[in-house]
Amino acid sequence: MTDVEKSNLKFGIKDEKARQHLYLDLSIDALIEKMGTLQLTDICENREMPFFAQVRGYLGAKDPEGGAWLVKEVTEEEAKEHKAQEIAYYIDFMLGTLAAPTILSVQNGVFYRATKTIKNAMQIGSYNYLEEPFKKILANDLINRWLFFDEDRNPNNYLVLHDIDSKKYVIVIDYNKADLFIRGMKISGNNQKFGWQRKEQTRFLTLLKPENFSNMCIDDFEDRLSALMNIEPEKIMEIGRKAYSFFTESEQKETVKLITANVLERRTYINDYFRKWFKSRDIEQQKQEDQRYAGLGQSFLDYYKKKE
Repeated sequence: MTDVEKSNLKFGIKDEKARQHLYLDLSIDALIEKMGTLQLTDICENREMPFFAQVRGYLGAKDPEGGAWLVKEVTEEEAKEHKAQEIAYYIDFMLGTLAAPTILSVQNGVFYRATKTIKNAMQIGSYNYLEEPFKKILANDLINRWLFFDEDRNPNNYLVLHDIDSKKYVIVIDYNKADLFIRGMKISGNNQKFGWQRKEQTRFLTLLKPENFSNMCIDDFEDRLSALMNIEPEKIMEIGRKAYSFFTESEQKETVKLITANVLERRTYINDYFRKWFKSRDIEQQKQEDQRYAGLGQSFLDYYKKKE
């Protein structure tokens, strides 16, 4: 099976334009190469941009295929952090998570934080996101955001895209809070019940409240956890080296080593924690419960037949 075939299976979207817009037909290596050489033009104020982007100082830009991007100039000192957020986007891609392409772009010697705009999508706040298909998607996204120590996950950080067959998909946007540098488990698991204990509390974490997902089973998380644990450490290091190619050799080596170590430590912790709290769905028990409820229903019918 080719990388493209695997990608299409992984993401599931049938709309060809949407796949192209989100680069879903590319392998991770091809995606990184494309993003590394992407040239953005027409960087200027644009009234067609979302209002929230305008008030936050973002500019508009175009890529060679005509795709629209939101860009914001950052200092060279900030570039290191924003490159780490680009790596978070690549990891999401490898995990089969639909996400708005987010990169650090260098244009004419100027650093820009750049995010590709997503058209024809609505904020998830317009939907009941505690129902399917959203509940399982968000439950699995808890794994990704925990990995990145990304605590700011409010309804503005997710868009809903309708495929050509009306199937709904959730797209992650905004990696501005992702942190791949801090050592240790800034977000740790609660030992008394399923959930996380965070050092930096935020009132905006409304979609990923762990208690929303406490009644799920490990089968609901198996694919995501397996994909996370199967990423080769060498691959993380390779992505890091490419991302930080503009650094000096010593800075690159130190930064890539830190990010790789953090991702490996965090993923092991998360995998162990989820497997501790969630168990396999007991099919036999479910069958017995179904039979019991069916029996109660039949008893109810028999009772009223006698009454008649």
